[in-house]
Amino acid sequence: MKVNLQEACEFLKSNDDFLILMHANPDGDTLGCGFALCGALQRMGKRAKAVCAEEIPHKFDYLFAAAETQEFEPKTIVCVDVADTKLLGDMRELGNSAELCLDHHETNTGYAKRVLVEPDYAAACELIYKVINELGVPFDKELANCIYTGAATDTGCFKFSNTTPQTHLIAAEMMRFGADFAMINYVNFDLKTQGRIRLEQEVLKNIKYFEGGRVALVTVTRALLDSIVDIDSDDIGALANIPRQIEGVDVGICVKEKKPGVFKASMRTSALVNAAEICQKLGGGGHARAAGCSFEGVTVDEAVDKTVEAACEAVRKALGR
Repeated sequence: MKVNLQEACEFLKSNDDFLILMHANPDGDTLGCGFALCGALQRMGKRAKAVCAEEIPHKFDYLFAAAETQEFEPKTIVCVDVADTKLLGDMRELGNSAELCLDHHETNTGYAKRVLVEPDYAAACELIYKVINELGVPFDKELANCIYTGAATDTGCFKFSNTTPQTHLIAAEMMRFGADFAMINYVNFDLKTQGRIRLEQEVLKNIKYFEGGRVALVTVTRALLDSIVDIDSDDIGALANIPRQIEGVDVGICVKEKKPGVFKASMRTSALVNAAEICQKLGGGGHARAAGCSFEGVTVDEAVDKTVEAACEAVRKALGR
């Protein structure tokens, strides 16, 4: 059932032993949400831990400072920034038992017993900020780092069209509480490993264009990834932004092979088309300007063809062709 902010916080106040689930292929928003909420609950004297099914990129190591490591038997499952249990990876079954979901995706499937979704928020961390305030937990530098990270990363350092005045106001307040914004912006938007530079060099050689240059595609195979050392999931995930940076491109697509027969397509779009609507037709979802979907039991060519066909169809429809 849908709950409001006060009802969600009353639930958090009256329960304990929290297991907070963050989505697989973790980004700054789900991690910022998870560690901020975990830290806030611990500061209330509760037991909580935030977990992810996949390895957390090292650049987010600073987020761990917001919460202590606690050992206990979880009783209450909460999901943050998770629109669908299939996004939890190997923890999907745990997601099916979620008591509360705090999210901002308009494509949220309502899987949890209690759901609070704010689709107009640029980042789920904006919602977690309001939850922490409602819980009466004072912000400190560590919590502020978490919230700032979510706000910055889900808006492309406040460049994306989803950025709102609220986003800026929350980020400013986190700076007032000591968020290390210069470090956070550097490691998330400027710093690149040598492996990532080599990966980008290879990808840039093989960009393909469709629909008169309005759709651009990069493909990342396991063979390519295995040929490059010193890269992590975040290096790979960042490739999704490259095609949309090209002039004239309305839909940028990155199809990457996670393992044999399993592919993930990440999509970034201009205001011409809705990325979430395109990906929903392919079994995925996300936001209007950034979304994704997955394919299993297919070849790389089949995954590419399905994604490109859906993107081109959306562009043609938007142009009235």
